[in-house]
Formats: sequence, structure tokens, C-alpha cells
Amino acid sequence: MTNAYQLTNIKLSYQRRLALDIPSLTIPTGKCIALLGENGAGKSTLLKLLAFTSRADKGEISLFGQSIQSSLNSIQRQKIGFVDQHPYLLPGTVEANIKLALKLQDIPVQEHQPLIQLALEQTKTSHLAQKQSNTLSGGELKRVAIARAIVYQPDILLLDEPFSHLDQHHMQLLEELILDFAKQKNKTVVFSSHDRLQGMAISDEIINLVAGQTTASPLLNVFHGTLSEHLFDTGKIQVHSTSTQTESHHIAIDPREIILSAQPLQSSMRNSFSGRLILIAEEEESVRLTVDCGESFHVIISPESLNNLNLSLGKTVCLSFKSTAVTVF
Repeated sequence: MTNAYQLTNIKLSYQRRLALDIPSLTIPTGKCIALLGENGAGKSTLLKLLAFTSRADKGEISLFGQSIQSSLNSIQRQKIGFVDQHPYLLPGTVEANIKLALKLQDIPVQEHQPLIQLALEQTKTSHLAQKQSNTLSGGELKRVAIARAIVYQPDILLLDEPFSHLDQHHMQLLEELILDFAKQKNKTVVFSSHDRLQGMAISDEIINLVAGQTTASPLLNVFHGTLSEHLFDTGKIQVHSTSTQTESHHIAIDPREIILSAQPLQSSMRNSFSGRLILIAEEEESVRLTVDCGESFHVIISPESLNNLNLSLGKTVCLSFKSTAVTVF
């Protein structure tokens, strides 16, 4: 099956700062994908590229195997639905706003009403059809904006921080909406979030983004600093790596590659730190620990290991990991 997107050698600068630097990225068809990263990581910029509302300075983007050189044609436009982080509705009713999307996509008038009805049902907003847009709550606004984006039945739905500023009730409704859309045959969803757990919970795959670059490492131990002769200096600690890069300013350490012990280990591992245990949290079927070693390290272990180590908050523990566990980018 053809991939939804293929990005190659993408570079995009914003106000003289390199906002995206992606050598290669594939987004498969028929998946729900979470785009994770801190504020300023480049999530919104990447989504706008995927929506073709902005263009890269360099590189190529293919949509369903077709290289997009300039603007989308009408058929390609209908394949993508995009909802901005702060969606805006025009004055008027919800139904009028959704109908406008059909007009802009040149959908025949005779198809408007059944498509509007379907979009309202899919987003559970049928009861809002005649409500004025300026009277909607934040959660209602998000769902209506999605109804407007999917009314012409696109193959791809792009959502920028859809869960921001929502209460638990509307967050749950939105999660169900996203999952229902993603379950349809050959539908692709890409949504951004800074909430790693929520992203993992409802997605099939994850794209981690740090300072405009993708990384395979989970976004739990990401540190910024300078690299010199295999030694990465964060300003608080120094971490040994195997990298020979000289222009990199970020490292990531897989939390499952860190070994936790009560005493320093006698081993060949180059990286060893001691610190104070400041957090113990359940995470799916594992336990996530946070240890303050000057920098905060996150470690993922099994519940059995937690019991065996007899850990408690405030206790001093030791961390060890190999140089090869450090990803430099």
C-alpha cells in the first residue's frame, strides 16, 4: 500500500532559525500517529507542511506516491482535512460553517446535506447544527472544527494539539472521535501533543520531534548542550557517547536502557550517576521513576524490579547506562 506521506531532505527556517531538519520521514496509510514533542519542537510547523498550508525551503514531499512540487490540485486537496490548534469559525450557525467547507472544495450542492449530516453524526454534534458559532464551548468548537474538516470525507486528518484546554469529558469525546475516524478503511490520522502518555494511549505509532528533528528515542531523557570528543556537556552533568558528530546539541537516552541500583555498579558502563528519587509513577504495565542527578533522569522498570529494589521517595540511588544508549542529534 502506498504511504500517505514521504518526506525527503526537508529543511525549513523561520526567522533565521532552522525550524525543521528532517532527512527522511515516512507516514504510512491507515494509521493513527501521534506527533510528540515539547512546545517549540516543530510540531505545528510539520503539520502545516503536511497540510500544504506552508512550504519547505528545501526538500520534497510526496502525497500518496505523488511528488508535490507546488500547490495541490482539487483532488489532492480533498484528501486532507486539517484542524489548527486554535480553530476559527465564521459568524453564523454550525451548519453554515460546515457547508462552507463543501463549497470551498467544489463539492456538488446536491451532496451537501447528506455529507453534513454524516459529519455531524461522526462528531456527535448533530444537536449543535443550528447553534451560533460564537456560543460554543471550547470542546464543542474543537468537535465542530473537526466536523468541518472531515465533511468532504478526506483520507487524512491532521490535528494540531486537539486536546489542549479541554476538560476530561470533552477530551474523552475527542479521543473516541479520533479513534472512530482512524478505524475507517485506509484513513490516516496525525495529531500533535505534548502529552506523551495520551499520545501513546490512542496511537498506533509515534513520531518524536526535538528542535525540528525526529528521533527514535522516547522523549523522556532529552538533554541540550554541547558535544566534544564523545563527551556531551549539559552544563550540569557530562555524558559519554560514541558519537563523532561535532555540530549536535541534543542527546536522548532510552529510559529502558538505564540500570538502577542501590550502590554503584562495578561495570564497563561509562555513564554512572547518583541522585535522589523524586517520583514513582505507574505507566501502563511498567513503573516510571524520576531521579534528580543534577539533571532529571527518567527510568522505566517493571513492578517486580521496584519491589526487589525496595525503593522509596527521597532515597539515593545509582544510575548506569552504556555510551551506546545515548542518541546524539
